Amino acid sequence: MIHLEKILIKEVMVTNLITIGMDEPFSRVWDVLRINKIRHLPVINDNGKLKGIITQRDLYRTVSPRKKVEEDGLFYLKQDLDKFILSSVMTEKVVTLSQNQSLGKALDVIVKRKFGCIPIVDEKGYLIGIVTQVDILRAISKYFI
Repeated sequence: MIHLEKILIKEVMVTNLITIGMDEPFSRVWDVLRINKIRHLPVINDNGKLKGIITQRDLYRTVSPRKKVEEDGLFYLKQDLDKFILSSVMTEKVVTLSQNQSLGKALDVIVKRKFGCIPIVDEKGYLIGIVTQVDILRAISKYFI
């Protein structure tokens, strides 16, 4: 039987990353989350080094979305979002893991800390992947069902 401690994060992490730059306008966060249908957005500097993370929940906490009356959907006004600076809203002290740690470790961190994702960085702090709750469930389903 396969144990979660024997499966490495690099086997399940997403490497086709969607990120946002630190200097982007805050309204860009909503655009990227919505267009890509994601909930977690790593924030990187110009060199690709992880500097923070912004989530859909952070966005909702910062500015309440508006609801379209004629449609079932939410939206934001660009000027409402751009009153904020991304670097002041994002989480700066991000818990990260390395690609050679186990899936069991990732699951433990996600459950104990109630995270939706964990960015995966190399030894110099450069973002190389991300593992979400869904990625972990997908791996468990693949290996154990």
